[in-house]
Amino acid sequence: MREHIFLPKPLFPRHVCFPDFIGGYSDFPEHAVSREYRTKESRMDRLYNLHIVLHGKGYLEADGQRYELTRGQGFLYGPGLRQVYRSDAGEPWHIRWVHFFGERLEELLDGKGLDGPWLFALTDLPPVEALLDRLLGLGRSYQIDDEYSVAGTLYELLARLQETSSRLNVPASSAADRIRTAANYVRARSREPFTIEQAAALAGYSAHHFSRRFSATFGQSFPDFLLESRLIHAKRLLASTQLSVKQIALETGFSQASYFSSCFRREEGMTPLQFRNRHLYL
Repeated sequence: MREHIFLPKPLFPRHVCFPDFIGGYSDFPEHAVSREYRTKESRMDRLYNLHIVLHGKGYLEADGQRYELTRGQGFLYGPGLRQVYRSDAGEPWHIRWVHFFGERLEELLDGKGLDGPWLFALTDLPPVEALLDRLLGLGRSYQIDDEYSVAGTLYELLARLQETSSRLNVPASSAADRIRTAANYVRARSREPFTIEQAAALAGYSAHHFSRRFSATFGQSFPDFLLESRLIHAKRLLASTQLSVKQIALETGFSQASYFSSCFRREEGMTPLQFRNRHLYL
């Protein structure tokens, strides 16, 4: 069995999630997919790709490793990722898939699938299978009035996946590495007027997702990190030069000396000049 159901563009433009393409394979051992990074095939540069195994088995390759997937397991790719997976030839998988898009999916999915494929095992498959069947049934006889039922069914499916699944793989390339690379870049250029959107772009994330990842990695917010970087630079200049407080404020990315002094006193418990007097001749 090979089933492909394409859904029309929804009339309401801001669904949390909505399927673009749904379907499934069974008794088809030839099923094999190899998509390159940022491929535009099937619009996978913009869509999430969810697969769930109902019977049989298959394989996914990522980061030089091969993962076997069996009943009650599945995977999720975020937009633009390289995708390599296939059915087992001797025991072909019976699989269902959903290619989908939506508003703020990073939040709904807690960033899953963005850095690499998320492989998961379901603790309770039957309710998920029922939702997949409902989604396919709506797709087979789709009418305009079904739009909200389709969106609601997919939302329930994704929410249930979050609640009843555990991760099977740990990506070799951690998101923390990308966050640290962006942080080092910002710290080296902290005098520049960085926004969180600019920093997020360096790591390849949205501002919201970057903010959450950054806080989890460093234990502080991006604005606090940027302020800390500027104050570290300011302390070096205070202790090693005769530049005025106003000049140091400008050199370290502060637009006003009064704001610089206020931040410095709040963080250090003393004024910039008190700090200089204490450290200048040490």
